[in-house]
Amino acid sequence: MIGFLRGVALFIGAMFLQWWWNTHFAYWGAAPQFLLVLTILIAARRGAVLGMLAGFGWGLYLDVARAELFGASALTLTLAAYFVGVARRQIDLRAPGPLAATTFLFTWASFIGLGLLGLTFTKSFEWSGWIAILVTPFLNAATVTVAALAWDARRDR
Repeated sequence: MIGFLRGVALFIGAMFLQWWWNTHFAYWGAAPQFLLVLTILIAARRGAVLGMLAGFGWGLYLDVARAELFGASALTLTLAAYFVGVARRQIDLRAPGPLAATTFLFTWASFIGLGLLGLTFTKSFEWSGWIAILVTPFLNAATVTVAALAWDARRDR
């Protein structure tokens, strides 16, 4: 029961953190994508299924928050969790370096995936801007490193 309540608190807290950070600290469209980072971290630590469930829920939240292409974020986060779950069988994602590199690559993949989904369904590539494309992967890699250290410290207690 305690684990379930912690999971619910993490789920809701992450949505609040994403909203709060993007509202107050995003400059020129560049801000860490906490929900993508946590989806990757959950899939790396707890498995693809739990990561896909969290990613789908957080994706629906993002889709409601920005009403451009409903379902695109849910699909992107779910696919990211799935592929991280596949990758964790062959890459040691418990180490900070490979986890940060994986997050870096999946951040670019999510930008491209969202753009291609927009191109497919709305006939326009959903472009986030050069600064967001170039800076956000580094912010996400740093964020996942800090989040993984906090996750592992909590587990070691």
